[in-house]
Amino acid sequence: MKVQSQASIEIKASPAQVFDFATAVSTLPKVFKGYGVIPAIRSAEIVGGGEMRGGAIRRVTNSDNSAIDEEIIQLTRPTKQTYKIVSGFKPPFSYLIRYGGGDWTFTPSNDSTIVTWKFYFELTSVLAYPIMAFIMSAQFQKAQQICLTEIKKYVEGIPRHRVSA
Repeated sequence: MKVQSQASIEIKASPAQVFDFATAVSTLPKVFKGYGVIPAIRSAEIVGGGEMRGGAIRRVTNSDNSAIDEEIIQLTRPTKQTYKIVSGFKPPFSYLIRYGGGDWTFTPSNDSTIVTWKFYFELTSVLAYPIMAFIMSAQFQKAQQICLTEIKKYVEGIPRHRVSA
C-alpha cells in the first residue's frame, strides 16, 4: 500500500538551469528544511564519489541523524529525476515504511519552468496507512513545497548565467 504527495512551483528560468541546480547533490542541504516530524537534510553525497547519474547511490544525512540511501533510477537532463529510497529509515518510520521514492519533472512554460515533485512511501502494513496518510498530507507535502520555494529563491535570485549548486 502506498501513500503519495505532490508539490509544484513555477520558476522563472530555463529547465536546464532549474534542473542543474535542483539535482545537484550540494543543493539538498540548502533547500530541504524539513517540516514537523520530517527532518531537514544536513548533507548529501554520492556513495563512492563521482557525478549524479542513473544507478548512483545518493546518501542523505538528516537532522535526526538518519542516513537515507537513494538510488538514482533516472537522471535525464533537463526533464526528469527519479529516485528510490533503498535503506536508512530510523524508528518509528522504519516500522511504518518499507521504501519510498520520488519523481521530479521539469517542464518548460514560456520563460519559466514548472517543477513537479511527486513522492510516495510504500507502507509496511495497511495499519500504517492512517498515520502515514496524515504525515504525508499535513507535514511531508508542506516540506516539499518549502523545498521547491527555496529552489525558486535560489534560482531566481542568482543571475541566470551563473546558476550553479
